[in-house]
Amino acid sequence: MIYRYTGICLLIMTILTTNLQSQDLTEGLMVNDLSAHPMQDIDKPNYLESITDPSFGTTIRRITDAGDNGVIVPMYSTIQAWNADESFMILYDQSQGRHLLLDGMTYASIRYLDDVNPADIEQIFWDFQDPDIFYYLERPSRDLIRYHLSTQQKVVIVNFKDISSCNGTVAMGNDIQMMSWDNDVFSFRCNNATCYSYRISTDELIEIDVANTNFVAPSVAPSGTRYYHGNQVYDTSGSPLLSLNESNLEHSCIGKLANGNDAHFAIAFAQGPDGGCLGDVIAHDLTTGDCIPVISQDQGYEYPQSGTHISALAHKNTEGGWLAASMIGYDRDGQSLLDQELIIAKAEAGNIKVCRIGHHRSDEEEFDYWGEPHAVISPTGTRVLFGSDWSGAEDGRSVDSYVVELPSFSISTSVSENDKNIIKSSVFPNPITDVATLILDGSTSRNIRTLTIINSNGNVVKSCIVDNNHYDINSADYVAGIYYYEVVSHDGSKSVGKFLIVD
Repeated sequence: MIYRYTGICLLIMTILTTNLQSQDLTEGLMVNDLSAHPMQDIDKPNYLESITDPSFGTTIRRITDAGDNGVIVPMYSTIQAWNADESFMILYDQSQGRHLLLDGMTYASIRYLDDVNPADIEQIFWDFQDPDIFYYLERPSRDLIRYHLSTQQKVVIVNFKDISSCNGTVAMGNDIQMMSWDNDVFSFRCNNATCYSYRISTDELIEIDVANTNFVAPSVAPSGTRYYHGNQVYDTSGSPLLSLNESNLEHSCIGKLANGNDAHFAIAFAQGPDGGCLGDVIAHDLTTGDCIPVISQDQGYEYPQSGTHISALAHKNTEGGWLAASMIGYDRDGQSLLDQELIIAKAEAGNIKVCRIGHHRSDEEEFDYWGEPHAVISPTGTRVLFGSDWSGAEDGRSVDSYVVELPSFSISTSVSENDKNIIKSSVFPNPITDVATLILDGSTSRNIRTLTIINSNGNVVKSCIVDNNHYDINSADYVAGIYYYEVVSHDGSKSVGKFLIVD
């Protein structure tokens, strides 16, 4: 039997923003806005606390405590920090020379990955489907390892030196991540001479016909059917397929366009050989060869900003084509358009959406490379990680990691987290395509709770007692749409939120 529960439904709809209508990440943000939003002085937040960016209204949360002269940062913009369901994340503690595992939702430190020794500190690759697995090339053996987080088990997939008969140095590339989105294809080079691709499912090694390796291995496209090197695209046999209109590129990333095609995203300081294709973020379609400006002077922006890094790995967002970028800029004071700013953008020909989401407040001056923000987008696209030495009195004292939690990020509470009558709650993943978990405050004094779930018409579709700190939501039990929930503890504490069921 379904009951009407209009009171709670109206309460929840009043309290919450409509951030789960879809995975349109622009919700609650200004789109294609070119006006000035100067950076303002604001105190560095305490560890695990947040501030609201005065210029853009977004939430920025500090997730590390590096200490004076310490550096804890994202691995790199092209390397996913979060695992497949965003329950864990990995940062690099440069001060310790070790990778740090964190809870992907609460950001609590879990442990150092002292049992992992990657050949390159920037190349630990989370599995795109299994949240318990990541891959890396081990030092010094050059074994390709599949690592199981829950058991700390290492499985050797193949040895790249052995399979390629390489007598020199095996390396997996440079700026661009080197793994297909089905976790099947990796690429590497032997010395500065020969480039290869290895497909796990078929145990197949192919040589990629790169004319000038230039100490860079080809990058595997998300589909696993194309490779990128220089301005060339190669097919599955390793043969040249087409040339892109690219010249003088830096800090690029492989990802997908909104139409699902593989793409190469880069900042371009000079026009391509055929003219055009100059800007802060330029997308190149690896299927058609088309150049798609995302942020360029033709769209009203200034000449490309220095220190631009792009992250295009929002592989769980159903809309596709989403990316993030951080710009240091030339003035480095955050007063002009894109200077010291973070953005998200949707790469869709004819429908480009750019949202400026915050100031990163890092000028790179005291820490050089380690002071660069290196923005990393989360799999759902709802959060953006970055590093910063902050500004003002904190400038240059340390580099910590921060997360911009976009309005579309689905953690909601009805009042301040400091209010004693609040139960903190979140639903993850959200939107829900299979099974998600409603996570509740683990306080033992609030371990008996009533959960009520209401559909968008105000009908109660579920009411039950929850005596644990989590509750599983199975999409098979609901029709597609928006649902609201209220959790009430025996002491009167409550939390409200919402989730989206998608087909």
